[in-house]
Amino acid sequence: MKRCSSVFGVLLALLVASLVVAPPAGATPQGCGDLSNGQLCITGPVPTPGTYTVSYWRHISGEITVRLGHQIKIERTGRIAQTTWLGKKKTQNGSAKLSRFVDLDGEGCIRGIMSHGGETFVSKWRC
Repeated sequence: MKRCSSVFGVLLALLVASLVVAPPAGATPQGCGDLSNGQLCITGPVPTPGTYTVSYWRHISGEITVRLGHQIKIERTGRIAQTTWLGKKKTQNGSAKLSRFVDLDGEGCIRGIMSHGGETFVSKWRC
């Protein structure tokens, strides 16, 4: 009985130690949104004009065609000022991305949008 309790004590100590030193779960990168089957992101020189890229990474196998774009909102009003579709793209090795120059001013926020199968998905806003 004493041996069982000491083994249990050692296992419990290891479990507690692993929780203390385990790295935190990965946070969603800035400008990304976690979807049930992947991640949608927008990158670029927020909040200035420049080239912005909308990317979709698929977590499950199988290639699909998605429609990618972006939305711009005015930060002070919170109203969406523009929705622009960049085009359709078939995923290759599970990912698709499209880029375009966006004349974003210092008051605008931008997020990626994707449509597939009659549904529209969005990333987080970048301001």
